[in-house]
Amino acid sequence: MILFGFRNIWLFLLIFGQTSVPCFFIGISYNQPKLCANATWNQTAITFVPSPTVGTYPLGMFVDRNNSVYVADQTNGRIQVWRNGSTILTGNYSGGLSWPYSVFVTDNGDVYVDNGYTYYRVDKWGWNSTSSVPAMYVCGQCYGLFVDINNMLYCVMGPYHQVVSKSLDSRLNVWNIVAGTGTAGSTSVTLNTPWGMFVDINLNLYVADTLNNRIQKFASGQSNGTTIATGTIVLSAPTSVIFDADGYMFISDCWNHRLVGSGPNGFRCIAACSGYGSSSSQLYYPHTMYFDSYGNIFVTDEYNNRIQKFLLLPNSCNGTTTVTTVATVTSMNNTQSVSLTTTVSGISSATAPYLNRM
Repeated sequence: MILFGFRNIWLFLLIFGQTSVPCFFIGISYNQPKLCANATWNQTAITFVPSPTVGTYPLGMFVDRNNSVYVADQTNGRIQVWRNGSTILTGNYSGGLSWPYSVFVTDNGDVYVDNGYTYYRVDKWGWNSTSSVPAMYVCGQCYGLFVDINNMLYCVMGPYHQVVSKSLDSRLNVWNIVAGTGTAGSTSVTLNTPWGMFVDINLNLYVADTLNNRIQKFASGQSNGTTIATGTIVLSAPTSVIFDADGYMFISDCWNHRLVGSGPNGFRCIAACSGYGSSSSQLYYPHTMYFDSYGNIFVTDEYNNRIQKFLLLPNSCNGTTTVTTVATVTSMNNTQSVSLTTTVSGISSATAPYLNRM
């Protein structure tokens, strides 16, 4: 479908039996499933990648919309890839990498990898490329990477307690500080060893402010953060934050060894809720989490040296939902419309547009 190669894309998500909701969609490479209000996941996880294949103490990971899984293998200086949902290792990106902490893949297949530990940069592998080029020079490790809809590359410089960004459309190596001051602190303008981050389509920045035990939201262009209220859920060193299609937040609550998520009734534990351990129902310092296109959750289970997959239970939602998506695509000389209808159970749309509720 060449339609999705253009940037001016308007999608209208019409859910039968509910109010029609206008949505805007553009160049998103990760999955934001539309989950039902009472979605639950099988508490017995599948080990997607075991030790020693995954490497030692896995941290960074990315799952794209083709369900390809990219894992940062720090000790071996490479990014390992399991393509299109395969459980068989299908490739890797290596050469010149030293202790990569994070990885992010864009919708055109470009792979961005942290290479800041030794070489103070972020490297980029183009689609089907066998070598990398520098994409951004930084002061140290990027604990998290992200590319937003405006083609801005973000680096969470955890040791420097700040988040910086650079336009990928510019050849100049000039980056801006978008959150944090460079000094550890717990005020609304400071961070303390942040790890994961997320930027929504409204360009609001969400940061897992790890050693402040909070998630901070920075409205677009603002340096003052707002702490996300998690109700009765008390976070301990959160390291990853993602969203579903309806803007509900999901967090890797690292030092509590669990995954938590929000919904219509607030935050609750959704996986590994019984304490740390090595069983299939437990995690031991979970770091990065992502959805696949089916609503399943992948998570790097650091101290168990594995990637765990928690399956979305299809019978956790009553009935089915029919989703009709109408896309109007405008290029320089052409306008086209496409209508797609999908009926599913438990998850309404694997690639539904993001609606910010925060």
